[in-house]
Amino acid sequence: MSAVLNQERQRAGRTPRSAQRPPTLSPAQSKTLIRVAFRTPGVLIAICTTVVLVTLVSANSDLTGTFGAIAGFWFAVHHVPLSIAGTSLGVLPLLPTLVLAVVVARGVARTVTEAPTRRECGLVFGAAVLGPLFVTALALAVAADASAVIGLDSPHALFAFAWVGGVHAVSAAIGVAVGTWNSEAMVARSPQWSRRVVTPTVRAGSVLVAGSGAIVAASMVASWSTMGALLDSGDGFVGVLGLTVLSILYLPNVMVGALAVSVGSSAHVGEVAVSMFRSVGGPVPPLPVLAVLPEGAAHSLWLLMLIVPLTAGVFLGRDCARRAVDVNHALSSVWLGAAAIGVAALILGFVAGGNLGTFGTIEVTVWSFGLLVFAWVAVVGSVAAAVTAWRAGTRSEDEAEPESASVPVETTAIAAIAQPAELEGGPAEEAAVEAEVVEAAPVEVDAAAEAEVVAPEPDGDDQPIDAEIVDVEKTEDLPDKPPSESD
Repeated sequence: MSAVLNQERQRAGRTPRSAQRPPTLSPAQSKTLIRVAFRTPGVLIAICTTVVLVTLVSANSDLTGTFGAIAGFWFAVHHVPLSIAGTSLGVLPLLPTLVLAVVVARGVARTVTEAPTRRECGLVFGAAVLGPLFVTALALAVAADASAVIGLDSPHALFAFAWVGGVHAVSAAIGVAVGTWNSEAMVARSPQWSRRVVTPTVRAGSVLVAGSGAIVAASMVASWSTMGALLDSGDGFVGVLGLTVLSILYLPNVMVGALAVSVGSSAHVGEVAVSMFRSVGGPVPPLPVLAVLPEGAAHSLWLLMLIVPLTAGVFLGRDCARRAVDVNHALSSVWLGAAAIGVAALILGFVAGGNLGTFGTIEVTVWSFGLLVFAWVAVVGSVAAAVTAWRAGTRSEDEAEPESASVPVETTAIAAIAQPAELEGGPAEEAAVEAEVVEAAPVEVDAAAEAEVVAPEPDGDDQPIDAEIVDVEKTEDLPDKPPSESD
């Protein structure tokens, strides 16, 4: 009987396997994941199709190879190296890629705010990466089929999947971090010091971007005639419009090169080499935005470009010092933020360059670019953080010093004035003295004043007549007549 009962208890204690499995996705969750996976790629394909059709119609060309051109645009947006009619095209515009990254990150951030659990965040991240990879597989097949028609060689499949997956993975990770930044789980897992570094780091990076944009704008103004001549080479409205659009698309690439020069690194466009201390000329592609390249030797005025990294370091150090509890935490925050900015500069410098057929390689010196950005921001930021913390400590000491200095004077004055009242022992006198002490201003009491307050002991015949303080209301204790002389 006991054996039967034990078997029944074991059966009741067992959990069915179906209950141990994770819950399946609901229809609403499946719909959300499909939207995250294919909405942004679908919109991008629609834009690429529109651009290709408008370009072919404007050039009075037939629609042969339209699908291959659309696949080529998909690869170009994700910086997959292409080969068109035997010419390598590795330098691709950064602006479409940055816009795509922002769109993906915002879409993922809006989705994960409704799904704060780790499992659902992982599903959203996976959907945001797997959807574009599926579209990339289709684009590879289309490009291979159209290679015989338009001369577009199908890119290497490994490179294509790596670039597309990398772009969307980084964008989706940023979106997940932004979407869950203020959630309770994120606040509990992330240390407090790391959350204080994000805002100063973003602000310092924004200063670097704005500074490089200002350098490019000033160079455009200085070389406006050269830029106008390059635009006129477009030969017609369509050509001028195409060169203008290309210049806008490649503007972030030029800004990366300007930032590299401003921190002490160098930028190369084929045989052309530009740094803060030297400039080497050579042939360049006929793109109007490349008119910012200097035509002569380096000038000492170019040293003013150092204002950009200096300003970024000052902003980073000041903001970190204001958010940290002491100097050590401020310096640690500065170096961590500078490391993040240096890594971002390294990645942008690598993505912005590449091979351009007969013109050679267009690139910045990547290793020196990232290292110099880190060094400038870290060193200048550390000095700015130390100065800010020192000024804050000096200001707090100055504010606390008057309060601490006034306490002994008031205490001495109260003690000196209250002493006669204690000698006389009258409660009315004590109350009057306390009222006078509250209204009196703090004064410095020296030894002479204390000697005057404490009366000396009378001696000899000069002793005063002892007077007795009598309550006025008790009139029955007074004598009816004055005492006689005999008394």
